[in-house]
Amino acid sequence: MLDLLPPEIFARVLEIAIESWGIGFLPPICRVSSTCRDVVLSTPSLWGIISIDKHSSLPPLKLQLAKAKETDLRITFSHKGWSKNSTNKYTQRLMDCLTPLAHNWVRLDLPTILLALARSADMGRLGALSLRLISVTDTSSADTFFGQDGTQSTPPNLHSFTASALPEEWTTRFLSPRITFFEIGRLRNIPAATIERYLSRTPNVHTLNLLKLNLLPLSALNTPLTLSNLHNLDVTEVEGLMPLLLDIRAPSLRTLAIRDCTGEMGPVFSQWSQQSHLPAALQRLELAHCLNADDTPFLIRWLARLPALLRLTLAHAHADELPWAAASASVETDLLCALASPHGAGPVVGGWLCPALRHLYLDVPLSLADLLPLARARGPRSEARPRGPGAPAALSSIQAHLCCSGTADELAELRSYFAEAEDVWCLCVGCSFNLKI
Repeated sequence: MLDLLPPEIFARVLEIAIESWGIGFLPPICRVSSTCRDVVLSTPSLWGIISIDKHSSLPPLKLQLAKAKETDLRITFSHKGWSKNSTNKYTQRLMDCLTPLAHNWVRLDLPTILLALARSADMGRLGALSLRLISVTDTSSADTFFGQDGTQSTPPNLHSFTASALPEEWTTRFLSPRITFFEIGRLRNIPAATIERYLSRTPNVHTLNLLKLNLLPLSALNTPLTLSNLHNLDVTEVEGLMPLLLDIRAPSLRTLAIRDCTGEMGPVFSQWSQQSHLPAALQRLELAHCLNADDTPFLIRWLARLPALLRLTLAHAHADELPWAAASASVETDLLCALASPHGAGPVVGGWLCPALRHLYLDVPLSLADLLPLARARGPRSEARPRGPGAPAALSSIQAHLCCSGTADELAELRSYFAEAEDVWCLCVGCSFNLKI
């Protein structure tokens, strides 16, 4: 079967395998067939994928570099097994073997203490950099890498930058309008204004990940920050998130995920409902463990202004904080009620809420009876679903805790509104392998 693959496709498959299992994957592959051996020996780029950990030694590294020839080098220093004194003489010898080839580096994943052994001026081809601080005692200076006189600039082809626990002097120097992927995380007691200053240096960012940040209260700039090209925003475990989101304007946003964050979300939904901040083309929305019942009216009013939304994911552990936990259900206070109503978008917008919605994922405590009105209104096989102009799209799938939250008759009715059994999935513990109900 492998002999039937075009060599360039097979080489790409091998690259993916090396990324997962290391360069030691290649010798056994060479013994599978002559075709496998020929592809391995004739593709230097396979040997340019270099992973270094505490067990790495100099002779195998030199042999791998010889086989890589002058190909692009993608170098990863493992995140595991490094001590506070990682840059010992042995590690320096490994870096001394790599730095003469810095002109071939295209991707790096390493701590600052090792990057400081190289020089920015040598990295003309570097496109992706993941940089981390492994100890607060690390005193390596960005000036060592960039040059004391400031004449060495950011690598000119750098477009992807991940900053983990980095001080400001390291982070700022790598930011530029060329950055399209930016991830920053693992910082405590940092002003939101600092994050905003970073983002102002990356106006063309396409994908932004904010991970494990503790933002100081009352520390935002309180001025709009427009990221016109931002398509994907992923926010996970950020404390004090609200002021930062209030300042961001992302009109081209397509995917938004907010998980395990603290801070009120109601003001954010209200602000992002305004035309100046509205991401009208948003297609995927995930809100996990960041909502309370008081946010629901603001969330519904915001969703009413998202006509392109295709996938909605909600996750929460506490039933009394769900977007349909209000004492008296209505389209203004109950999200499921609003999604099931032809007037769910409210009097200002009018019509159905999220009319393009196709996929609904609810990892929350609920009763199956809560879902039935929505399935009757939007299920593809429901006779009650409206057709014609102004009608909402038919739901393609629902995933929720189903088999433990309703009767057999309710389950049967829910399934009857969908064409295929796999369109309805149960997320409960008993169905943890995604067995269809």
